[in-house]
Parts: sequence; C-alpha cells; structure tokens
Amino acid sequence: MNRNLSQAKNILALAAVLCLNGLPASAKGKVWTIDTRAAKLMQEINEGQKSGALTLKEAKKLRSELADIAHRKHEMKGDNDGTVSEKDKLKIEGALNKVSTKIHKMGLEKRVDTK
Repeated sequence: MNRNLSQAKNILALAAVLCLNGLPASAKGKVWTIDTRAAKLMQEINEGQKSGALTLKEAKKLRSELADIAHRKHEMKGDNDGTVSEKDKLKIEGALNKVSTKIHKMGLEKRVDTK
C-alpha cells in the first residue's frame, strides 16, 4: 500500500512537470487573478463539453461549482469592506484548484481503456 502511495506521488509530480513544460512561455510567468482563473476554468469546461471530454451533466455540475465559488467570493467581499482578505483568497484558490482537478480527472477518465 505504501509503495502504491509513493508511486502515485511520483506520477503526480511528473504530471505537474509535464503540464508546466507544456505551457507557452508567456503562461508560465503569468500571475492569475481569481477572476481570470475562474474564467479560464469556465473556458476549459466549455471546451471539454464541446469535445466530448465532459458530459452535459458533468459540465453543468462544474459550472454550478464555479458559480458557488463566485457567490462565496461576493459574500467575502461584503464581509470585508469590498475586498477579499488574503485568508479568503487562499480558500477561493483552493476551491478553484478542486474544480480544475475535477475537470482534468473527468476528461482523463474517458480516455482510460477499461478493457
């Protein structure tokens, strides 16, 4: 079991390196705001649905999650005089990370050979 966990960590690390190396040079150094990141994730959802990597049901669920994040961000701004605190930004970024992971996981699951 411990060996499988170690292998999984190695695979994840390799995947992260490959993802970063596959990005254009301009994107590697880009600073993403919460809003631009959410917009990019929405674009990935739309493209995933269009290509068949995501089903309509999956895409709707992911869009709903992004809408929930936007709503929470709006509430956080209201609680903090119109700005998002650093602590709240970390929470939002964590939620966006989860959505991003789901998008890619769902797309990859459809490519896996189940024979």
